[in-house]
Amino acid sequence: MKKQVRAATLGVSLLLAGAAFAQVPPPPNQVPPPPPGEATPSPPPPPGDVPPPPGQPGQAGNPIPPTTQAPDPNMPPPANQAPPPPPGAPGAPMPPPPAGDSSGATMQTPQGQVTVNSGPAPAKPAGPAPDFATLSGGKGSITPEQASAYPLLANDFQYADSNRDGRISKSEYAKWVAHSGASGQ
Repeated sequence: MKKQVRAATLGVSLLLAGAAFAQVPPPPNQVPPPPPGEATPSPPPPPGDVPPPPGQPGQAGNPIPPTTQAPDPNMPPPANQAPPPPPGAPGAPMPPPPAGDSSGATMQTPQGQVTVNSGPAPAKPAGPAPDFATLSGGKGSITPEQASAYPLLANDFQYADSNRDGRISKSEYAKWVAHSGASGQ
């Protein structure tokens, strides 16, 4: 019992000591020590205390020499020398947005007004579904090759083939036409 009380007392005291150390903020402007094995670099001198070495450009008596390098013709001119962008025609009409279910946003940029349109691609016209006898070639079912003659059915072949036998029967085709809206109505 005494060992358990001592262990609990030690644990509580370590916990309280850890919490106390966590509450003490580190002293300001203290540089952490370097990792072991590395030499401690000397701190740099304050900027006003040390005169620069003689003979360096930029000092009094040693002006910075002008550059004589020609500008690269492949580089664009600096922004302060670039020509202004062409003025946008504020009175010019904007083209109408594309018809259909699209959304767009118009933004003003330094180069002019930009309109971004987004939306689904327009649906390809497919017309009404052909009759079963035409697609099946007079047989009792439609194969995937025969379904390719009508793109909507080729796209929905697995859905239309409800029993997953690789062929679409007359009843499966009639059910698919009714549910898919391919009847042209």
